[in-house]
Amino acid sequence: MVPASEVVKRNNSSSNRVEMVNGSKPVINGASIVKKDSASSRKITKSTKVRDSKQLPPVEELKVLPSDEGFSWANENYNSAQRSIDVWSFVISLRIRVLLDNAKWAYYGNFSEEKQKNRRRKTASWLRERVLQLGPTFIKLGQLSSTRSDLFPHEFVDELAKLQDRVPAFSPKKARAFIEKELGAPVDILFKEFEDQPIAAASLGQVHRAVLHNGERVVVKVQRPGLKRLFDIDLKNLKLIAEYFQRSETLGGPTRDWIGIYEECATILYQEIDYINEGKNADKFRRDFRNVKWVRVPLVYWDYTASKVLTLEYVPGVKINRLDMLDSRGYDRSRISSRAIEAYLIQILKTGFFHADPHPGNLAIDVDEAIIYYDFGMMGEIKSFTRERLLELFYSVYEKDAKKVMKALIDLGALQPTGDLSAVRRSVQFFLDNLLSQTPDQQQTLAAIGEDLFAIAQDQPFRFPSTFTFVIRAFSTLEGIGYILDPDFSFVKIAAPYAQELLDLKQTQRTGTQLVQDLRKQADDARTYTVTMPYRVQRIEEFVNQLEAGDLKLRVRVLESERAARKATILQMATMYTVLGGTLLNLGVTFSSQGSQFIANGSFVGAGVFFTLFLRSMQRVKKLDKFEKMI
Repeated sequence: MVPASEVVKRNNSSSNRVEMVNGSKPVINGASIVKKDSASSRKITKSTKVRDSKQLPPVEELKVLPSDEGFSWANENYNSAQRSIDVWSFVISLRIRVLLDNAKWAYYGNFSEEKQKNRRRKTASWLRERVLQLGPTFIKLGQLSSTRSDLFPHEFVDELAKLQDRVPAFSPKKARAFIEKELGAPVDILFKEFEDQPIAAASLGQVHRAVLHNGERVVVKVQRPGLKRLFDIDLKNLKLIAEYFQRSETLGGPTRDWIGIYEECATILYQEIDYINEGKNADKFRRDFRNVKWVRVPLVYWDYTASKVLTLEYVPGVKINRLDMLDSRGYDRSRISSRAIEAYLIQILKTGFFHADPHPGNLAIDVDEAIIYYDFGMMGEIKSFTRERLLELFYSVYEKDAKKVMKALIDLGALQPTGDLSAVRRSVQFFLDNLLSQTPDQQQTLAAIGEDLFAIAQDQPFRFPSTFTFVIRAFSTLEGIGYILDPDFSFVKIAAPYAQELLDLKQTQRTGTQLVQDLRKQADDARTYTVTMPYRVQRIEEFVNQLEAGDLKLRVRVLESERAARKATILQMATMYTVLGGTLLNLGVTFSSQGSQFIANGSFVGAGVFFTLFLRSMQRVKKLDKFEKMI
């Protein structure tokens, strides 16, 4: 949600004096609601260029946002039973659509990948519209799902990413009443001026411009009324859905931590509707960049902030993807693209506190080409332990050592240490060889690398934490912005100094005591191997003698044969389900024609059950085929 260039400039003729209410400054809950003198405020914040109103972006027509009045979830007293019915009907409909998309027999004529892609696009479009109809909870979950290419088809991910721009606003009357309820005073007393028309709306709230009594311009972020109750109802149903997914083999239950994903999403949703937490995030983010003059973060006005209302400094700017406006002001697009990536590298590698949703709507350019960040509800944090493991992963990737990469991934919790990881090791080694053996003109984009990673994860015991997926998605988004701004953009060139710094750090750490310890360990290993070598040779001879004498038998498992036998068994059961289903269907038709409707209905239900089992069997066969191709 950003107060970007499409907002209307208000013609302010107000002075900087503080207006008096009943002969004194307004006071709410014992605290003055008038912001402290701006001079004192500037002492505690990073110095910025003085904004001349003539330098602000040009005025455009204020965009009239659609209203949420026509949506059932906009009613604060929504019936929980009806809501549960709506949620489950959506989930069942989606499940049936996905099954039909993946079933080859469900296509007219011959099946082809192009037909399947077209049908998946239609399903993805339907999904986006249904998510919008279901309201804030599912809109936010859809936006979160657009970061999980490892879990959902890319058609779904691309379509869900469009939810950023199509969110209806709620009425000004509701907004004013909500602000009064949260801050304890009418809007006209709190603010000298308040715009009823919101300048932006998102899944969880909307933004209005206002002017304080001391003349300072602010934006007021107001949460949607009744959001907490709606979350409680929806998340209760979503927990049941996650448990069902976890038990379902066709939905990757054994290899996907659906319950963990649900818990992460629930935590993120509840954190995002706590505006006190968002205000703290903004303060922390601003402190992290206090010495970086080309990054700007709005100041929080805590006297006008509550758990569901957040008041921030009004920092307008040009959206980072508005090339025409950037060019008309003579901004250096190449420098802006480099700074966007560099700012994120600082967040990931140095501060460990990063913006988890840096899409173009949350990034703008100020008059001095500084990058303005908005919306701090969804932030990520990389703990020191995790950062150390990520550094080990980086070093292992640089060395192209698949075993070390796997160990680092296991330590990070991104790889499950199952019995046989040889297939995983081959996949990782293949990825390393192809990624690091490219010439500079063959460098893959981060988005392509992320898709490769997630493609490997689909049939392997990978479980990427949400932090990892947020980082990958954020870098992919920023890289896309970089290419829009500058056709010659290169992520590798920008990241190279940071990568070199990390490698130099490792070399520094290996000096002195660490180097002596490594040499001692190598000497101990060499001595151990030398001493034990004759014993090992003797053991090999004993095994060979036992084999020749028939005292030792080897049991060899032919995994290909086992998989073929398992596939044959599943196909046999599918055939039986088809025969039984067809028989019951014929019986149902016969009894129905004879007037025995009750028995006919029972036969139809039984036929439906067997046909469902048949579909499930075919899904399992498809999964086996896919696994065989993988290995």
